[in-house]
Amino acid sequence: MDRKTHTLSDADIVSARAVTRRTLLAALGLGAGLAVTAVAAYAQATPAPKPTRRDPCRDADHGPPSDGDGCGKPPIS
Repeated sequence: MDRKTHTLSDADIVSARAVTRRTLLAALGLGAGLAVTAVAAYAQATPAPKPTRRDPCRDADHGPPSDGDGCGKPPIS
């Protein structure tokens, strides 16, 4: 790969800023404010999931019941 090199002259080097610091910070602050507003609006628009009641007669491991009636009571022998 032959890359052609380009040497900069003093006229090519500019120290003036294209965007002032104040303009840059204002734009970043505006963007951050819009992002926070969008997230807050989405969080309010999304309903919280409805909690479901657990069945007291169901084992936590969802396997076969280890008791007779499946409700936490040992089988009567």
